[in-house]
Formats: sequence, structure tokens, C-alpha cells
Amino acid sequence: MIKHILLIIPLVFTLLTCTPALSEEQPASTDSIKTSKEEQYGSVEERRLLQSLQGEQTSPLAKEREELDNKKKELKRLEAEVDKKIDQLRQLRLGIEKLFAKKDAEEMKRIQEIAKMYEKMTANKAAMILGTVDQKLVVSILSKMKIKSAAKILDNMDREKAAKLTTAFSTLDSH
Repeated sequence: MIKHILLIIPLVFTLLTCTPALSEEQPASTDSIKTSKEEQYGSVEERRLLQSLQGEQTSPLAKEREELDNKKKELKRLEAEVDKKIDQLRQLRLGIEKLFAKKDAEEMKRIQEIAKMYEKMTANKAAMILGTVDQKLVVSILSKMKIKSAAKILDNMDREKAAKLTTAFSTLDSH
């Protein structure tokens, strides 16, 4: 039995001296396992997920800055849209002003023609007709007539109507 013990002691001694070497090698093998795990998680999709998670962990200032940039872009887009609408409204206003000028010119032309017609009538008939017409129109017509013809028509009108027309004629806004 002593012989067996003597044989076992060197074996135990060898095992004891080799065990720390094995235990030192295990962490190395663990590192190699970790490296292989990192390589396993190194796919494109996993990297994207990792980056997005890291992006979520970025500072709130970066998020606010990005939101501000987006709002600035939106404001610029809206400003351009408003400017475009303003230009369209200006064009419409100019078109309307041209139409009003054309309408006014056409009305003045017609009033001039009507004035010529009343000048050719007898003063009595013209006075009877103009006595029933709107006062502003009568003033416009009389202002386009020769003074002598207008005076004859006013002379043949009712005195109150002639007085009102004379007053309106004296305050005539450039027709």
C-alpha cells in the first residue's frame, strides 16, 4: 500500500501543479467564446439595432436640435407656400383692378354717348326723361353735355329736381 501511495503522490503533485495552468487557460478560452459571441452579433441587422439603441441614448439636446431643424424646414416650406399665395393674390388684385378700370372706361364711354343723345333731343323731352332717372346718372350725363344744352334741360325740369341736380353737380366727384 505504501507503494501505491508513493505512486499516487507524484500524480497528485502533477495534477496540482497542472491545475493552475488549466485554470489560467480557461479565461483565455472564455475570451475566445466572447469574441465568437461578438462575431455572432456582428451581423448588419444587429449592428443597426445596436446603433439605434445607442442613438436613443444620445443626449436630449441632439434630439431637440433635430426637432428644431425639422421645424425650421417646415417653416421655410410654409413660408414659401404663403409667399406663393401672396403672389397669386397680387396677380388677382391687379387683374381685378384692370377689370374695374376697363369697366369705368366703358361706363364713361356710354355716358358720353347718352349725353350726346340727350343733347339732340328737345330740352323739354330730355328734362321729362331725366327727371325720372337716378340722380347720380343724371349728374354724370349733364357733366358730359355742352353747357348750353345742360342749361336748357335744367330750365325745363321741376324746380326742386333742378336744384338738387345743381347741388349734386357742384359737388361732382370727377366723373
